[in-house]
Amino acid sequence: MEMDEIRGDGYDGKGPTIAHINNPRDPESPSTDSYQRAGKQFQMAPDAPEPRVSLSTILAVFFMGLSYVPAISAGLLLPTGILQQIGQQLGDTDNIIWIPGGWSVASAVAFSIAGGLSDVFGRRWVLMSGQLLTLVGAIVACVANSTLQVAAGTTIIGFGAGTIFVGYPGISELLPNKYRGIGLGWTEFCINIPWGCLSVYLATQLLIHATWRWAFYIAIIYAVICIAGTFVCYFPPSRPQHDYEKSRWQEFKELDFIGLALFTAGLCIFLVGMTDLGHANFSVPLVASTISIGAVIFVVSFWYDFTVPKNPIFPFKLFAMFRQFTVHLIILFISGMVWQAVVTLAPQITLYAFTNDPIQIGIIMIPSTMSGVLGGWIIPSFVHKIKHVRYQIIFALVMQCAFTASYAAVIPSNRMAWSAMQLFGQSCFTWVTTLAYVSSGLFVPVEELGVSAGLLGTFRSAGGSVGNAIFSTIMTSVANKNLGNNLAGAAIGAGFDPSNLSALIPAVIENAVGVPFAFDAVPGATPAVIAATGAAFKETYANAFRMVCYATIPFCLVATGVAFWVKDPSHLLNNHVAVQQEKEVLSGVQRRPEDVVGKRADGSINI
Repeated sequence: MEMDEIRGDGYDGKGPTIAHINNPRDPESPSTDSYQRAGKQFQMAPDAPEPRVSLSTILAVFFMGLSYVPAISAGLLLPTGILQQIGQQLGDTDNIIWIPGGWSVASAVAFSIAGGLSDVFGRRWVLMSGQLLTLVGAIVACVANSTLQVAAGTTIIGFGAGTIFVGYPGISELLPNKYRGIGLGWTEFCINIPWGCLSVYLATQLLIHATWRWAFYIAIIYAVICIAGTFVCYFPPSRPQHDYEKSRWQEFKELDFIGLALFTAGLCIFLVGMTDLGHANFSVPLVASTISIGAVIFVVSFWYDFTVPKNPIFPFKLFAMFRQFTVHLIILFISGMVWQAVVTLAPQITLYAFTNDPIQIGIIMIPSTMSGVLGGWIIPSFVHKIKHVRYQIIFALVMQCAFTASYAAVIPSNRMAWSAMQLFGQSCFTWVTTLAYVSSGLFVPVEELGVSAGLLGTFRSAGGSVGNAIFSTIMTSVANKNLGNNLAGAAIGAGFDPSNLSALIPAVIENAVGVPFAFDAVPGATPAVIAATGAAFKETYANAFRMVCYATIPFCLVATGVAFWVKDPSHLLNNHVAVQQEKEVLSGVQRRPEDVVGKRADGSINI
């Protein structure tokens, strides 16, 4: 039987097994109904059996990980790599920011809502609803005839992606604690190999040889496969909160609808304002009002949940676990700010400082896109061997700070260093993110695992939006302040007639982004003038990006300082498994809902 495979051959009744989870008589259980017990540290018995994960569980984890391909790789990364070209073909480049922007807002909102709902209704149908939303969004986007229609499709995909992130706690609770890093690393593998790692290059090739719509065709194909696989193979506990005496209608009526509405409205309004701040010609009153109002409503949603409802969607006792959980929200928010700034600005600075060849830009950015494999898959897969999770997080944050600041030294003079350094600088965020899910998941009670994972995703995404707005504004303001004077000075120094500067400066900008024959209509644009102004253009944007790099340092130092409060979960990277599936499709084993969590080694049920 597959249960025997999980326990391991030769089990002699000694040491903890899958049956110890949520057993109040077992002091080695890392996740119990008691938050007080969840905060204690215990050592794994040395004679615990080595677990073997059943093939049915492996298949469930496989399809959960694969679900991130249509939701993120094909639904976001591929179209983001060719945003400008999509906008040009559809005749609207002003609104292309909402293609990734709509995805980001929707996913951030869905993270926590879906996580909380999965703790009540079970993860199976919540996950499948996210997969279905991804399929619908991909269909909408692939038949779109305008930029805003594509944005509508990616927004639906984003909501599906945020819902699919219940796969993080879903994967974690099915695997032995020490293999959670491998399971979560599988999701990063699916995202990055090959689509994420080569997103710009592959998207460009699809655009050249077929159509940009193929990004969404790929999403449709993967979504259908994932829906079918999940439906057949994934049967997690249907009652994660053990409320067997309640009907589904009773559970629905007891949902914290006011808290959900306040959270959704506040976060959505706030992130819309932050996204609009990335527009070149944003409305200051609109941005200021949406950010302010959204932030206030967002904070009020937590105040309400902490004080009013009987069954809050965001329980205060979860946030009270500062070292075990809340500290990770702070770290991911700040680290996400820095990571997202580089993700957004790196292709732009590569274009302005090194080359306007889209193929070459894609090649230069490969180490950056490969960073998810290193930080999100390879390193976390060895977390149970390396251990010392707190020191890993601190080291990763120090590395992120050092490499992000060091980008300033290689722009625009060293293309190879700029490309290679991103592999290490950008991998730190995915490394920290995976460790945050592993670490917090080992302390948080299993019945709150969904909402805790959802909040981690929300704060990570919100931090990215805030960082994108802040650092993009820094770069734009510094570049705009100096560009005109720098180009004029370089041109006049090369012998250009100052009276023709009004024609020269736009030509320099067009030439930098690859517009052919940009200087043909500019009198006196000699090779010397073109070379001098081109160098001045590169140096101006390089200086603006340096300011961004320097501005990230204080944020990185704060995140690193906060990381010293992380409670190390290394002692819990053991053979414990939080839950079993109610149905093992390959062996035919079926379990009652009340038996999949909390069953003792002697077969009796915990009271």
